Amino acid sequence: MCAVALALLPSPASAAGRAADLAPSPVDFAVLVDESGSLSDPDVAAERAAASLLALGEVSDDSRAAVLGFGSVTGPGQTPVDSVCPLTRLDTLGREQLSSCTAKLHRRSEREGNGTDFPAALAQALSVLAEGADDTPKVVFLLTDGRLDVSDSPAYGSNPASRDVNGRKALAGKVAQARAQKVQIWPLGFGSGVDKRQLDQLAAGGYQSRCADIPSARPAARVTSGSSDVAQVLLAAFAGARCARTTPSRTVGNITSSADLKVTIPSVATDGSLEVVKPDAGAVAVTYYDPLGRKVPPHGRAHGSTFERVGQTGPVEALRIRNPYPGTWRVHVEILGDAAAQRITATAIWQGLLRSYILVDPPAPRAGQRVTARVTLQTREGVVLTEADQLAGIRVSVRLTGRGFAPRTVSLTDSGKGSDTRAHDGEFSARITVPRAATGTLSFVGLMAGEGITGDQRPYVTKVAATGPRLTAAIVLDDHEVNPGGTAAGRIGIRNADSAAHRLRLTWADGSAYRYLTVRPQWMTVRAGATARVPLRLSFGKDARPGAVPGRLELRDQKTGQVVAQSFVTVKVVPPATFLDRYATPVGAGSALVLALLTVLALRWQDRRRARDTSDIQLILFRDDTEVSRLRAPTRAGAEFGFALRPVAGGAHRLLLDSSAGRHRVRRSADGGLAVRLADGTRVAIPRGGRTPLSDGLLVGFADRRPAGRSRGTVRTAGGVRVPDRRSGPGGLLRHLQDDAPGPPQPTLTARRSYDDDF
Repeated sequence: MCAVALALLPSPASAAGRAADLAPSPVDFAVLVDESGSLSDPDVAAERAAASLLALGEVSDDSRAAVLGFGSVTGPGQTPVDSVCPLTRLDTLGREQLSSCTAKLHRRSEREGNGTDFPAALAQALSVLAEGADDTPKVVFLLTDGRLDVSDSPAYGSNPASRDVNGRKALAGKVAQARAQKVQIWPLGFGSGVDKRQLDQLAAGGYQSRCADIPSARPAARVTSGSSDVAQVLLAAFAGARCARTTPSRTVGNITSSADLKVTIPSVATDGSLEVVKPDAGAVAVTYYDPLGRKVPPHGRAHGSTFERVGQTGPVEALRIRNPYPGTWRVHVEILGDAAAQRITATAIWQGLLRSYILVDPPAPRAGQRVTARVTLQTREGVVLTEADQLAGIRVSVRLTGRGFAPRTVSLTDSGKGSDTRAHDGEFSARITVPRAATGTLSFVGLMAGEGITGDQRPYVTKVAATGPRLTAAIVLDDHEVNPGGTAAGRIGIRNADSAAHRLRLTWADGSAYRYLTVRPQWMTVRAGATARVPLRLSFGKDARPGAVPGRLELRDQKTGQVVAQSFVTVKVVPPATFLDRYATPVGAGSALVLALLTVLALRWQDRRRARDTSDIQLILFRDDTEVSRLRAPTRAGAEFGFALRPVAGGAHRLLLDSSAGRHRVRRSADGGLAVRLADGTRVAIPRGGRTPLSDGLLVGFADRRPAGRSRGTVRTAGGVRVPDRRSGPGGLLRHLQDDAPGPPQPTLTARRSYDDDF
């Protein structure tokens, strides 16, 4: 027998301390606004709104912005550039200041110098941005309705015919300086007088993208036919420069009373801002509603989000949202009094700030050994990304660095092929070989790239092992679903090939923002030469929120400090069962046992019940040939289980367990397929191996872990359920865990059982 000591009073994981905050990185930017004489009054108004939009839409309080108006010098006493708004920190007060000072932008008269001096404007912007820290991203946005024109400016020579040529040379020098200072240039032209080629050269000449290889993040010139679209086009450029994204804007013209504008924030967004452009600020009242129809406050915290509203008195206002509820937000605008009809535009800018969590198996590899790297992604609130709409467009890789070899990067997949054990579960995997020349410390870093996505790069650090490990272990979770207040069971297998006993500690890492999980045991000791089998219990509080559980389990040798085994917490919390679900199964099973002992008829009835059990069913939702959602029947589903079809952000749909009266219901049919009764009473048949149309272009099929030819009399396991054998581990270690080991407690869910003719 091996000696295994278990902690009797483990500390709850909720005591792990608060999670480190993941905040948007700051950016410094300058907006150069053309004030040349060719502008019209509507053009100037559009420029003011666009400049305000950037300042109010920025998602970091630590960012700074400046607004500079420019023309040219044609006579004494003139300046080519006006500092309309100095470089200002974009906290609440700073945003209000930027919203107000943009009103000083105007069309220059001939006395002020009304040409278009791009070199002087860019030189001033570079000077302003040089005041910031070197590691803060720096961007210049240029708004113009024309092209470089310094023909009347003596600063570019005494000969008017050569001034524009000299101006272009000076501009090329300033663009080269921008590249050297790592300053991006994003030009925006509007109207028919724009030189698109010149603007393209400005964008290409400055510093390029910081956001991996994301097309929208590469500086590019944008041209629109008129000034009415300047604000939306500039905001899209700003999103690209900031490694963020915008949603399609919504515009309603000629509003005389009230209207609703709807914009969508995706589920992957962690920070966002709703922007409203309203030409006559005093004539428009704006109210914001979240996707559940709840009116949100202008300031403070509500429904898990934090709000800050700024710019109500200006032509642009914004509602900044930290941890926004995903879905379609409603912006309600109302025209006050007898004000003239208004043209209102609403849009959203958002960013997804994610953490990458990485596991390496084996934890301490040898030089030349092939390891498996696994990565999951989480938001700052600890939400594990597992759904297709959350992960769409995100690419994940791992970079290996260390002494003795050049860094190498390997792409990870969530395809269910190769090292990835299950497709589309949010866990990305790949195999990577440690170079034979590697010595000392190894660093594995999970990387992610996607439109609007950025994240941290916290490494998994280990050391190259000189020999094979004397202590090996594997962590396996048997239960992958649990109700709030319930317990998920698993196993830990440990082999100690050393000549001394080892004391190990099991901890729950990277999940401190999730306060509802306690892990047992916390300590265990394995004596020399022994193999231990340790039951694992994950206990969830009654307030545990539904969804995938963040973090990983880590088993560490206290003598050496080395990680011996790791596993992600592959458990989802599902809603609790109803009263009927909770008690129907034990009552039915007990009655069946009594009747089986008394009569042969009861035995046949019991046999038929088993044949119709749906516990092995997985419903699969398709759009065309693409799988969009998968739903596993409850562990003790009985003859039927209920489900609902819920739309989610981005127009996708998701299958969810549902025990309410208005649910869709699923049963087995005699031909080996499924019979589905929809909530409206419609009956749908799903053949085995086929798909059946459901609604809105969706099709439903199913996977069945029970073989098609199994007879109705097959004996089930002691608990009345079938549990797939998911045992695995280094070197087949968990084969030492015998089938007669104590099994996990089974959750009780829907258990109504009847025949198809009663369906």
